[in-house]
Amino acid sequence: MTYYPFVFHPSTTVGAGFFLFIYLEWARQDADGSTLARRVGTFLVVGVLAFVPTVAYFLLQPGGLSGALEGSSWRLDMLVATGTLIASAALWVLWRRLDWGSIVPGAAVALAAVTLPYAALSPFWDISGHVILAVMPTFYLTLVDRAYWPALLIPILMIPNRVYLNAHTLAQTIAGFVVAAAITIGVYYLQTRRGTGRRVDATPVRESQ
Repeated sequence: MTYYPFVFHPSTTVGAGFFLFIYLEWARQDADGSTLARRVGTFLVVGVLAFVPTVAYFLLQPGGLSGALEGSSWRLDMLVATGTLIASAALWVLWRRLDWGSIVPGAAVALAAVTLPYAALSPFWDISGHVILAVMPTFYLTLVDRAYWPALLIPILMIPNRVYLNAHTLAQTIAGFVVAAAITIGVYYLQTRRGTGRRVDATPVRESQ
Protein backbone atom coordinates (compact mmCIF):
# COMPACT_ATOMS: atom_id res chain seq x y z
CA MET A 1 0.00 0.00 0.00
CA THR A 2 2.92 2.33 0.67
CA TYR A 3 4.19 2.17 -2.91
CA TYR A 4 0.80 2.13 -4.63
CA PRO A 5 0.50 5.94 -5.06
CA PHE A 6 4.03 6.03 -6.50
CA VAL A 7 3.45 3.18 -8.96
CA PHE A 8 0.16 4.78 -10.03
CA HIS A 9 1.27 8.37 -9.60
CA PRO A 10 -0.92 10.85 -11.53
CA SER A 11 1.83 11.60 -14.05
CA THR A 12 2.31 7.87 -14.66
CA THR A 13 -1.37 7.04 -14.90
CA VAL A 14 -2.25 9.98 -17.12
CA GLY A 15 0.82 9.45 -19.30
CA ALA A 16 0.15 5.73 -19.76
CA GLY A 17 -3.49 6.47 -20.51
CA PHE A 18 -2.62 8.92 -23.26
CA PHE A 19 -0.08 6.54 -24.78
CA LEU A 20 -2.91 4.02 -25.05
CA PHE A 21 -5.26 6.63 -26.53
CA ILE A 22 -2.62 7.47 -29.13
CA TYR A 23 -2.05 3.82 -29.97
CA LEU A 24 -5.75 2.95 -30.21
CA GLU A 25 -6.45 5.92 -32.43
CA TRP A 26 -3.49 5.15 -34.69
CA ALA A 27 -4.35 1.44 -34.91
CA ARG A 28 -7.90 2.19 -36.02
CA GLN A 29 -6.80 4.51 -38.81
CA ASP A 30 -4.64 2.10 -40.81
CA ALA A 31 -1.75 4.60 -40.64
CA ASP A 32 1.94 3.79 -41.01
CA GLY A 33 4.48 3.37 -38.21
CA SER A 34 6.15 6.73 -38.77
CA THR A 35 2.85 8.41 -37.99
CA LEU A 36 2.70 6.68 -34.62
CA ALA A 37 6.22 7.88 -33.82
CA ARG A 38 5.28 11.48 -34.69
CA ARG A 39 2.19 11.31 -32.50
CA VAL A 40 4.10 9.92 -29.54
CA GLY A 41 6.83 12.52 -30.01
CA THR A 42 4.25 15.32 -30.13
CA PHE A 43 2.66 14.08 -26.94
CA LEU A 44 6.02 13.90 -25.15
CA VAL A 45 6.91 17.45 -26.15
CA VAL A 46 3.51 18.78 -25.08
CA GLY A 47 3.71 16.77 -21.85
CA VAL A 48 6.77 18.77 -20.80
CA LEU A 49 4.54 21.85 -20.62
CA ALA A 50 2.66 20.29 -17.71
CA PHE A 51 5.77 20.52 -15.53
CA VAL A 52 6.80 24.08 -16.47
CA PRO A 53 4.79 25.96 -13.79
CA THR A 54 5.96 23.66 -10.99
CA VAL A 55 9.61 23.73 -12.07
CA ALA A 56 9.52 27.50 -12.45
CA TYR A 57 8.06 27.83 -8.96
CA PHE A 58 10.80 25.66 -7.47
CA LEU A 59 13.51 27.66 -9.23
CA LEU A 60 12.13 31.05 -8.26
CA GLN A 61 11.11 30.23 -4.69
CA PRO A 62 13.50 31.58 -2.03
CA GLY A 63 15.05 28.76 -0.02
CA GLY A 64 15.09 26.30 -2.91
CA LEU A 65 13.19 23.02 -2.81
CA SER A 66 12.65 23.01 0.96
CA GLY A 67 11.25 26.52 0.86
CA ALA A 68 8.95 25.64 -2.01
CA LEU A 69 7.54 22.60 -0.22
CA GLU A 70 7.11 24.11 3.22
CA GLY A 71 3.48 24.82 4.00
CA SER A 72 2.44 25.12 0.36
CA SER A 73 0.44 22.00 -0.41
CA TRP A 74 -2.46 23.79 -2.06
CA ARG A 75 -0.07 26.02 -4.03
CA LEU A 76 1.60 22.94 -5.47
CA ASP A 77 -1.83 21.56 -6.34
CA MET A 78 -2.59 24.77 -8.20
CA LEU A 79 0.72 24.60 -10.07
CA VAL A 80 0.04 21.01 -11.10
CA ALA A 81 -3.47 21.98 -12.22
CA THR A 82 -2.17 24.95 -14.20
CA GLY A 83 0.42 22.83 -15.98
CA THR A 84 -2.18 20.17 -16.75
CA LEU A 85 -4.54 22.74 -18.24
CA ILE A 86 -1.79 24.22 -20.41
CA ALA A 87 -0.70 20.82 -21.70
CA SER A 88 -4.29 19.69 -22.31
CA ALA A 89 -5.08 22.81 -24.33
CA ALA A 90 -1.89 22.50 -26.39
CA LEU A 91 -2.55 18.82 -27.08
CA TRP A 92 -6.12 19.51 -28.18
CA VAL A 93 -5.03 22.30 -30.55
CA LEU A 94 -2.21 20.31 -32.12
CA TRP A 95 -4.24 17.12 -32.58
CA ARG A 96 -7.09 19.01 -34.21
CA ARG A 97 -4.76 21.03 -36.40
CA LEU A 98 -2.95 17.90 -37.60
CA ASP A 99 -6.27 16.09 -38.03
CA TRP A 100 -5.08 12.99 -36.19
CA GLY A 101 -8.48 11.90 -34.91
CA SER A 102 -10.89 12.52 -32.06
CA ILE A 103 -9.88 10.15 -29.25
CA VAL A 104 -6.87 12.11 -27.98
CA PRO A 105 -8.55 15.55 -28.20
CA GLY A 106 -11.56 14.14 -26.37
CA ALA A 107 -9.34 12.78 -23.63
CA ALA A 108 -7.56 16.13 -23.42
CA VAL A 109 -10.90 17.87 -22.87
CA ALA A 110 -11.80 15.35 -20.16
CA LEU A 111 -8.44 15.87 -18.45
CA ALA A 112 -8.88 19.65 -18.45
CA ALA A 113 -12.45 19.32 -17.22
CA VAL A 114 -11.56 17.19 -14.17
CA THR A 115 -8.67 19.51 -13.39
CA LEU A 116 -10.94 22.52 -12.95
CA PRO A 117 -12.77 21.36 -9.78
CA TYR A 118 -9.49 20.03 -8.42
CA ALA A 119 -7.93 23.47 -8.82
CA ALA A 120 -11.00 25.27 -7.50
CA LEU A 121 -11.33 23.16 -4.35
CA SER A 122 -7.64 22.75 -3.45
CA PRO A 123 -7.27 26.03 -1.51
CA PHE A 124 -10.33 25.21 0.63
CA TRP A 125 -10.69 21.42 0.73
CA ASP A 126 -8.08 18.75 0.06
CA ILE A 127 -9.95 16.69 -2.52
CA SER A 128 -7.78 13.81 -3.71
CA GLY A 129 -5.85 14.62 -6.87
CA HIS A 130 -4.45 11.09 -6.96
CA VAL A 131 -7.96 9.70 -7.21
CA ILE A 132 -9.14 12.29 -9.72
CA LEU A 133 -6.19 11.72 -12.03
CA ALA A 134 -6.54 7.95 -11.72
CA VAL A 135 -10.23 8.06 -12.61
CA MET A 136 -9.98 10.23 -15.71
CA PRO A 137 -7.69 8.12 -17.94
CA THR A 138 -9.04 4.75 -16.81
CA PHE A 139 -12.69 5.71 -17.22
CA TYR A 140 -12.12 7.36 -20.58
CA LEU A 141 -10.10 4.38 -21.77
CA THR A 142 -12.89 2.01 -20.77
CA LEU A 143 -15.44 4.15 -22.57
CA VAL A 144 -13.33 4.12 -25.73
CA ASP A 145 -12.71 0.37 -25.54
CA ARG A 146 -14.66 -1.76 -23.06
CA ALA A 147 -11.90 -4.39 -23.11
CA TYR A 148 -9.88 -2.14 -20.79
CA TRP A 149 -12.40 -2.29 -17.93
CA PRO A 150 -9.84 -3.93 -15.51
CA ALA A 151 -8.07 -0.54 -15.48
CA LEU A 152 -10.95 0.73 -13.35
CA LEU A 153 -9.41 -1.15 -10.42
CA ILE A 154 -6.67 1.48 -10.29
CA PRO A 155 -8.87 4.35 -9.04
CA ILE A 156 -11.05 2.00 -6.99
CA LEU A 157 -8.02 0.78 -5.03
CA MET A 158 -6.66 4.32 -4.81
CA ILE A 159 -9.57 5.30 -2.55
CA PRO A 160 -8.70 3.06 0.44
CA ASN A 161 -4.99 3.60 -0.26
CA ARG A 162 -5.17 7.37 0.28
CA VAL A 163 -7.17 6.87 3.46
CA TYR A 164 -4.79 4.16 4.72
CA LEU A 165 -1.81 6.47 4.21
CA ASN A 166 -3.63 9.33 6.00
CA ALA A 167 -3.22 11.46 2.89
CA HIS A 168 -6.96 12.17 2.63
CA THR A 169 -10.20 11.49 4.42
CA LEU A 170 -12.69 9.00 3.02
CA ALA A 171 -14.94 11.88 2.00
CA GLN A 172 -12.13 13.56 0.06
CA THR A 173 -11.28 10.39 -1.85
CA ILE A 174 -14.88 9.44 -2.62
CA ALA A 175 -15.60 13.00 -3.73
CA GLY A 176 -12.62 12.87 -6.07
CA PHE A 177 -13.87 9.59 -7.53
CA VAL A 178 -17.46 10.72 -8.01
CA VAL A 179 -16.60 14.15 -9.42
CA ALA A 180 -13.99 12.82 -11.85
CA ALA A 181 -16.14 9.89 -12.97
CA ALA A 182 -19.18 12.09 -13.60
CA ILE A 183 -17.17 14.67 -15.54
CA THR A 184 -15.26 12.10 -17.59
CA ILE A 185 -18.39 10.19 -18.56
CA GLY A 186 -20.21 13.45 -19.30
CA VAL A 187 -17.41 14.77 -21.51
CA TYR A 188 -17.19 11.48 -23.40
CA TYR A 189 -20.87 11.41 -24.24
CA LEU A 190 -20.95 15.10 -25.12
CA GLN A 191 -18.08 14.43 -27.51
CA THR A 192 -19.90 11.51 -29.11
CA ARG A 193 -23.12 13.45 -29.61
CA ARG A 194 -21.43 16.51 -31.10
CA GLY A 195 -21.35 16.87 -34.88
CA THR A 196 -22.19 13.56 -36.51
CA GLY A 197 -23.25 12.00 -33.23
CA ARG A 198 -20.97 9.00 -33.70
CA ARG A 199 -18.77 7.43 -31.05
CA VAL A 200 -15.45 9.12 -30.38
CA ASP A 201 -13.67 5.94 -31.42
CA ALA A 202 -15.82 5.12 -34.44
CA THR A 203 -14.42 7.47 -37.07
CA PRO A 204 -11.30 5.83 -38.49
CA VAL A 205 -9.60 7.89 -41.19
CA ARG A 206 -6.83 6.87 -43.53
CA GLU A 207 -3.84 9.10 -43.07
CA SER A 208 -0.88 9.79 -45.33
CA GLN A 209 0.95 12.26 -43.08
